[in-house]
Amino acid sequence: MEKMYKKLNKRGGINIPASVRREMGWEPEDAMELEVTPDNRLVMKQYQPRCVICGEMEGVVTISGKGICKGCLEIAARKGASNESEG
Repeated sequence: MEKMYKKLNKRGGINIPASVRREMGWEPEDAMELEVTPDNRLVMKQYQPRCVICGEMEGVVTISGKGICKGCLEIAARKGASNESEG
């Protein structure tokens, strides 16, 4: 891909050309993750939800806007079931 130069708009945003979005597999409204590296570069990638408990990125489901992996969900379900039987 060739270099492109874009200006920030008045609100501080940048429009990403459709050709770049297609090449990256990004769709309008996709959530993006931004990271500034120690050498002052901006890295942008498609947001991948993580488990709020263990940080896992595979098999994550979103509940009330929070990510939880299947493993932690199973542990929580077992703990919840054991607490119900004790109560």
